[in-house]
Amino acid sequence: MEPVIVMLIIFGSTGLILWKWIESRHRERMTMIEKGVKPAEFKGTPLRDWFRPNPLSSLKWGMLAAFVGIGIMVATYLERNLYWNDSVYPASMLIFGGLALIVFYVIASKKMNKDGE
Repeated sequence: MEPVIVMLIIFGSTGLILWKWIESRHRERMTMIEKGVKPAEFKGTPLRDWFRPNPLSSLKWGMLAAFVGIGIMVATYLERNLYWNDSVYPASMLIFGGLALIVFYVIASKKMNKDGE
């Protein structure tokens, strides 16, 4: 009986939050229509600028995923051939992930300097 109650609480609260969010958006839009405000006037708000997509974001996440994958392959090699213990996996993933972010920083700073000139 307890798992059923927990599941009802989890899905019920998620549904309630979603319903309230949709309802508040509807109220906001109806108020904008009543006041005669155009939605285009809100395009320059700071919140929209905060969520502006970064063109280098795909490069960053792609490099991070690729380098972490290389780190896993290196860790597998070290464990199987050199008989290192299992702790080499997180260490290798963190080292290669950090290396990816450093390489990304170098690429991004060069691109920013090139665009700034």
